[in-house]
Amino acid sequence: GAGSGLGAASARRLAAEGARVVLVDIDEDAASVVAKGIPGETLVVGADIADEEAVEDYLRRAVERFGRIDHHHLNAGIFGSFIPLPDLPLDEFERVMAVNVRGQFLGLRAAFRQFSAQRTAGSVVLTASIASLTGAADLLPYHVSKHAVTGLVQSGAMYGGPLGIRVNAVA
Repeated sequence: GAGSGLGAASARRLAAEGARVVLVDIDEDAASVVAKGIPGETLVVGADIADEEAVEDYLRRAVERFGRIDHHHLNAGIFGSFIPLPDLPLDEFERVMAVNVRGQFLGLRAAFRQFSAQRTAGSVVLTASIASLTGAADLLPYHVSKHAVTGLVQSGAMYGGPLGIRVNAVA
């Protein structure tokens, strides 16, 4: 989700702090525009983070380019629509869950695998939401998905802590 919004802001801030940044977004052109305004080394990868092979590919490309991963910010997410619960199509619910939950899981798993391969500690930050802390009558798939992200963070932190891998969320 580095092509706009919070993802773009995070990429800019991390680069300003001296990080070499890999910008991943389903809209590669948008991520490229953001990368042009970032100081330092960047890599832009167009990828659907809900696709397992795409996640493995962007991480492989990042390691090929920069040699290692120290920090992984999993930010990509979609809202879905305001369709009321009784009328909500299953395919919309499943797409939001695919991006917001499966995509976060795949990124978290890939980060843990890479830290293990490197034999290093590291950190992973997932973008949760205030929606992960409460319910609402609208945006049902989004709220459900963000509650799941909180579970990924808590479980990832419990697993990663003894390995020196910090897992946190920004809500």
